[in-house]
Amino acid sequence: MKKLKAVVVGAGWSAEGHTKAFQHYGVEVLAICARKPDIVQKVASGLGVSEASTDWRKSLLKHKPDIVAVTTPAILRTEVIELAVELGCHIISEKPLALTATEAGHIYSLIKDTGLKHAFAATHLYDPSVAYIRELLTQQHVIGELTAVDIGYSRRIRNTPSSNTVKPWNWMSSLAHGGGALNNGLTHRLGMLERMTGMKIVSAVGEAKTAIRKAPVVPEIRDFRVWRSREITTEAAAKLEWRVCDAEWDYSAFFKLGSSEPSDLWTENIVPLSNNIIVDIFDPDSILVTMRTHPGVPTHSPKGGWYFYGTHGTLVGSGGHILSPITKHVGEGSEELSVPQTLTDDLPRIGDDIQNKWVALVRDFLADIEDRPHEPYLTFQDGWRYQIAIDAIRASTGWTQILG
Repeated sequence: MKKLKAVVVGAGWSAEGHTKAFQHYGVEVLAICARKPDIVQKVASGLGVSEASTDWRKSLLKHKPDIVAVTTPAILRTEVIELAVELGCHIISEKPLALTATEAGHIYSLIKDTGLKHAFAATHLYDPSVAYIRELLTQQHVIGELTAVDIGYSRRIRNTPSSNTVKPWNWMSSLAHGGGALNNGLTHRLGMLERMTGMKIVSAVGEAKTAIRKAPVVPEIRDFRVWRSREITTEAAAKLEWRVCDAEWDYSAFFKLGSSEPSDLWTENIVPLSNNIIVDIFDPDSILVTMRTHPGVPTHSPKGGWYFYGTHGTLVGSGGHILSPITKHVGEGSEELSVPQTLTDDLPRIGDDIQNKWVALVRDFLADIEDRPHEPYLTFQDGWRYQIAIDAIRASTGWTQILG
């Protein structure tokens, strides 16, 4: 087969991750594109990419690559994807796919009937613990039939008056840039949830809360890895420009899982009982999932956990993205279960856990492009579906069905 060629649009953490993944599998990355010349030159040089471009459109038209990786903030993605589709490129996009479900639906409609491959990079579903829980739930049925799921994890960030330090402003602080816990955390968890249960989310409801109202701007902070560990003293922050933050850090949500595609499950069957109460009877076999950005009952671990309730017991995965330990509870007894080495070995190992999961997605994506056997991966259809759920939670207007 011919050697595939790619262009990466964006120069942040995910751009680095996709570039390394492509290079690991022999894809030639022709250019990395970003707005600031000094930054894109530094990133391209560090990754051994010959072209550092400040004009993504010019680079795409020049190279007409086989693959385009879109790793910019979501506010910049639609134009890139429109041109990439026009040029006949396969596309891999970071999360979220777009700023709204309407825009995400537009993006999916552009590519769905073209024959081009499209991948959505919510990659934590590649963790070996996810593969093992899927095996336990759907193949071994260690807790019988699944009846409910409860998920709580720690993700609390506050800029409070009593604190001696504050978090600086970042694109994650802005909904207009694709920030927030829903765009960047829920997308991962929905992918994990569907992978582990073998089901699809068919409806969603919830609420989101903006914990930080404003934050100081520190110009040199560009890379999200730097921002995660950076805090500024209140004394230093008082001398800086402050910018409004409107992205949520907290949310609580309910989802329903269905055993087949949503289009086969849904009917208009919402029955009003009074002015304030409705009964949802469209799918009596759906499974209720609760999810929140803080550990909930019965989770006592500070890092939260995933609780899968079944007819014969409970399966618990402690943590958020990497679930360890995994324990099975039946009656008064419990048993800790170890992830089989074969599942651990299936995750490529070229860097840290986050890098390795980008590599796993690229492995399956390239195999699909080259018509080789591969595991299913998330696509733009999933990015659209998840954005419908995100919009529903932010609007907090009642149960919303997830199309697609």
